[in-house]
Amino acid sequence: MKKRLISLLLALCLTAVSFAALAEAAENTETAEPAEVTEAAEPQLLATINGTEIYDNDSDLQYWISYYMYQLSSSGYDTTNPDLLSDVNKYSLYNTLNFAVLRQKASELGLADFTDEEIAAMEAEARESWTSVLENYETNYFSITDESSEEDRTAARADALAMLEGMGYTEESYVAEMVDGSVTNELIGRVQKYASEGLAVTDDEVVAYYDELAQEDEEQFKEDVSSYEFMTQYYGQDSYYVPEGYRGIVHILLKVDQELLDAWKDLTARFEEQQADTAEDGADTAEATADPEATPEPTEEPVTQDMVDAARKAILDSVSATVDEIMAKYNEGTSFEDLIREYGTDPGMQDEATVAEGYHIHPDSILYDSDFVKGAMGLEKIGDVSEPIVSQFGVHILQYLKDIPGGVMELTDSLKEELRDALLQEKQQDAFTSLLDQWMAESDIQYTEAGEAWKLDEDAAAEDAAAEEPAAEEPAE
Repeated sequence: MKKRLISLLLALCLTAVSFAALAEAAENTETAEPAEVTEAAEPQLLATINGTEIYDNDSDLQYWISYYMYQLSSSGYDTTNPDLLSDVNKYSLYNTLNFAVLRQKASELGLADFTDEEIAAMEAEARESWTSVLENYETNYFSITDESSEEDRTAARADALAMLEGMGYTEESYVAEMVDGSVTNELIGRVQKYASEGLAVTDDEVVAYYDELAQEDEEQFKEDVSSYEFMTQYYGQDSYYVPEGYRGIVHILLKVDQELLDAWKDLTARFEEQQADTAEDGADTAEATADPEATPEPTEEPVTQDMVDAARKAILDSVSATVDEIMAKYNEGTSFEDLIREYGTDPGMQDEATVAEGYHIHPDSILYDSDFVKGAMGLEKIGDVSEPIVSQFGVHILQYLKDIPGGVMELTDSLKEELRDALLQEKQQDAFTSLLDQWMAESDIQYTEAGEAWKLDEDAAAEDAAAEEPAAEEPAE
């Protein structure tokens, strides 16, 4: 089920993004001084929608241009590219026309009325934001701290106000724009509610949605554990399918002397590199033999397996007394869970839920130390405890806690409600999008000669009602 997110909803972050550049500048003390304000050119009429005129200095239009330029610049795109700038203008005007028709229809439906109290609350929030911006500038540009004198604070406040004014902002203009953004956000919320009135999600729709998601996850992850772990544990993506072969592992991590650990890691890395280079070294030797005048390159003293084993044994010997103590208590009946609490130093094993579930380890796991994985998969049956295992983190004693069921996850009642909420949001978004599309289709939109260059063609408008980003070349290196 494809999720379609219209660009108008980006206005929900309007007040935050509109002044993202201010926040970024306040955090970056190397930001160049703001350019001098130049005299504005005569505004050009670009289009009318149901009689409402849209000029090139329209506040919504300028917001969208600033938004796109900020996002594209932050992502490394070349914002001097003429084609890119043309796309920015087109999408910005398209979104501005959507805003205009939304305001018109909200007014007709009686959704655009705000009480004095609501406006006052928006203004109060905007002034708090302005104060926060000023304080950020004072701190980052003028080094104001809690210990600064009142004289320094007063001077910094005046300088910060001057900087912001040079960028075109005063307190009143800032507050006005923030309030306008808050009003727009509220209007969008009201129209969304109007468009989605009466919508509901049935149990059959939830089950069908779940089956679709689970099938997609199975196709993606069944034979690709590395992708499964990367997407679910690194990126936090939900998955409704678990590859077969996982087991829950808990462990006691013992810290060891860092010099011993570093020596073993260095020898291991050098030994593995030597092994990997064997074929290449052989080729180099053959070439040198063919050229009797070649001068052999000096080589580092080779590392042997015995050297690696000796370094590993030194680590184990350093914690052998503690290991013996742990195993003695375990054999006398102390639970492994209690021993984790008493001896373990892994922060992850301090969480009760993690201890109850264990780390999910698979033979092809990529997110855990390879020695840890090898030791975990070497345990034969549930309940088994390993011999001490050396990894880059220290010495581990592992316990095979349980098997992790593979396959499609059970559709529990709580998961049903999560999916029901997600589906309902999709339906509401689709209803909102469809209503806006309908309003735009019914609108009388006229472009001026100047506005023709800003006009988004019908195919692009249909494809990109979501308008997630304007089309662009690849980011600059």
